Amino acid sequence: MPWWKVVWDARANGVYTEDGNEMDNTISRNVVICTDYRKCKVDWVSGNSVQTAGIFLIGMSNNMIENRVVNYENGIWTPGSFRGNGRGRATNKVCPQFHPFGEWRGNVCHDNARFGLYLDNQFPRRLERDEDGYVVNRESCKWFTPDGRDNGFVNEIRDEFNWHNIYVGQYAMGDIQFINFTSVNNAHAMYWKQSKNFADGRLWHVLDSTFANDPNDKIGILQFLGPSGPFTFGMKNCKFLGTGPPGVATIAAGQNCGMGGAGGPCNVHYVLEGVDFSRVRSNQRLVRFGVHTSGSQAAVQSMFVAKDDSLGGYRSIVSGHLNGFKDAGCVQLGWEWEDALGCDRIVRRINVWGPDSGRIRLAGPGYQVAENWAAPSEGRNAGYMLYDSDHGGYGAGVLVGESFSLSGNFPSDMIVEFSDIDLGEADVLIYTVPSGRFSPCGLVRRLPSRPSIRWPAMIRA
Repeated sequence: MPWWKVVWDARANGVYTEDGNEMDNTISRNVVICTDYRKCKVDWVSGNSVQTAGIFLIGMSNNMIENRVVNYENGIWTPGSFRGNGRGRATNKVCPQFHPFGEWRGNVCHDNARFGLYLDNQFPRRLERDEDGYVVNRESCKWFTPDGRDNGFVNEIRDEFNWHNIYVGQYAMGDIQFINFTSVNNAHAMYWKQSKNFADGRLWHVLDSTFANDPNDKIGILQFLGPSGPFTFGMKNCKFLGTGPPGVATIAAGQNCGMGGAGGPCNVHYVLEGVDFSRVRSNQRLVRFGVHTSGSQAAVQSMFVAKDDSLGGYRSIVSGHLNGFKDAGCVQLGWEWEDALGCDRIVRRINVWGPDSGRIRLAGPGYQVAENWAAPSEGRNAGYMLYDSDHGGYGAGVLVGESFSLSGNFPSDMIVEFSDIDLGEADVLIYTVPSGRFSPCGLVRRLPSRPSIRWPAMIRA
């Protein structure tokens, strides 16, 4: 589109890429304004009134540069899963949810009724396409390559500014990095349910970004509702400042975790470096374990780790429900940390993948206490691991450098996955005790047949 184009009171959508094969165009410096979002929120040929936006993209692989969207139902929306097979002549020739973006920088969304920036459920991948934008190999739309490598393609969202929206963010999204992202007085400073480790090995999902809330403004709550799942979520050089009506927490790990459409198991690492909470007002919690979940696992399994003072000088913070970590040297923290436990040692995730084996048990430092069967602990404080049927596995956190035993009635082979390669080398010795036998599972390492799994070992049933 031409630069400096004004779209005024366009019904349904202001700018629209329709079919899914549109690519290599530049949508730049457009101002898309609706004087009243209810005027522009109308049923249209491709959806109902809530499926509208100032900029609505089914064709993803285009440049989005320095556009302004004001007062629509949604600001900039990329609903690739909404038209998962494309439209028109592109039907069944594209997979828009997995199409990578072009250059994306400098856009502004404000005063939209729902989302400002709304990246929905995008997971860009290394697609094989022809010059018309059609996918020539449908296998390239899949999570993994035929030899098991991560098929993700990393995109960067740079220099975005969002304010006075209800939501900012997405539901499930991976391999997309926010750089110099600014969120001011939104009802959700960030909204995110599910993500993954980056395909190219980078660590930081949010980098050099600012999340602010002016308490004198009646709109906005300072709450970053973050994703969960068995991966590492990284934030570096991020500032949080202000407050307002207190949100659930400045950073809440594990939104909707363990539920359909969100991540699981819920033992996500939140790695913080250069994260500044110093200008958050005292009536606001800094972290929370789990938010908007129907189960208990997120409130117990999530963990925060840092190499610097981002966590008040502690290397790791775990849920206060894991009372056995006190015996391992961790200390009780205050209300601002949700009464969690601060540790001078690193805690990392461990997952067990395979069929439902009932309740299994991890025994070792941090879990040598009596069981608390009340929710949300449900025995997890003593190392009992409950199966996440939505995601096919178990999860917990372990202290690096220790030895643990894993016991249960395993009906078939299982895979044990420890930590993430992107965090560097670390050792944990795992022994399995199936059906009363004691056998070494060993130091977890990568299996050639499952290169998508980080540092696994095999449990033989």
